[in-house]
Amino acid sequence: MTIFKATLKRLFRGKMNLLFLVVLPLIFMLIAFSGSNGTAPLKVTVIDNDKTEVTEKIISTIEDKAEINTDGEDKIQEDLINNNIDFALIIPEGYTESLINGENPTIRTFEAKEGNTSTALSTSLNSYLDVLKTFAKNSNGDKDKFYSALKYYEDGSYKLSYTSVDKGEGNKSKTDSAMGFIVLNLLFSATAATNILLKDREKNVFTRLFTTPLSRFNYIFQSLLAFLVITFIQITLYFLAFNYVFKFNLGDSPLSLYTMFLIFGVFTISLGVFITTHSKDLRISGTISTIIILPFAMLGGCFWPRDIMPDILKNISKIVPTTWINSSNSNILYGSNLSSEVATIGLLLIISLILLGLSSSKLKNRA
Repeated sequence: MTIFKATLKRLFRGKMNLLFLVVLPLIFMLIAFSGSNGTAPLKVTVIDNDKTEVTEKIISTIEDKAEINTDGEDKIQEDLINNNIDFALIIPEGYTESLINGENPTIRTFEAKEGNTSTALSTSLNSYLDVLKTFAKNSNGDKDKFYSALKYYEDGSYKLSYTSVDKGEGNKSKTDSAMGFIVLNLLFSATAATNILLKDREKNVFTRLFTTPLSRFNYIFQSLLAFLVITFIQITLYFLAFNYVFKFNLGDSPLSLYTMFLIFGVFTISLGVFITTHSKDLRISGTISTIIILPFAMLGGCFWPRDIMPDILKNISKIVPTTWINSSNSNILYGSNLSSEVATIGLLLIISLILLGLSSSKLKNRA
């Protein structure tokens, strides 16, 4: 494994390589993390048309979780559209009386549909309303019995808890942004690493190597193995930084996210090798890399959400691998599992094999 060890040493020794592997990822993470320290609470509009002890308790369940305002009902839709609020609820007049009488009154709720910002708040609120309905059912219309049960519940050891999953430190929207930057950096760092093949060709290392018992296959295999090891170490460091330094929220399945990045790492190395083997020199390789990677990043949502792009660009972006990985990462972050992203995994691996096959053929003909 002489080539494998030598390639690893060369990659770690180069200052530019360390810049791409260590410094730039940290800068990208800091950009994504900027402004996320501290808690930015949810903004909620509450319209209480009943104004009873029960409705006050309902409102109190979200007071410590959100900034509450009582703007007019007519402003709710506009505020949601303009992202001025994340959630709104309207308690109808007569709600408490209907509840205690065993009816099923409804509190109207509204929430922003982009992302899952208010999901935990909505879940917490619904859980509390279910408790109230249970007390009302067991009270059979007896107000004293209902309020007695409610007081016992409030004084009891069981309390509803709420954890913000999308605002403040460790929130998922920041994680999503950071992952987009890391996808971009993996593309750049992979092409920088695989340029070693081009340097070997320019310095006529190929000719000297292939006069020895070393086969072309062995040279390519060991080089690719070294590139993959570097990329996997890089991805592992990213996730350690995500979890222990920046304390990002990695969702319910961090291992699935990690696996997706490893698979994308295979693709980036394949793309880097393809660009390198089809370039005459380092200048051309750098130009081709920029021409390919920057449009990939812009169309794939590494810099900004794809939703803000015109329809024509969104349609074009569907065939870009960065779109696939960013979409799959977001899906997993917000509750999907790895088996649901089998299409992305399959496409990335198939394209990787095709690129490696074309690269191997080109390298063999030039050697």
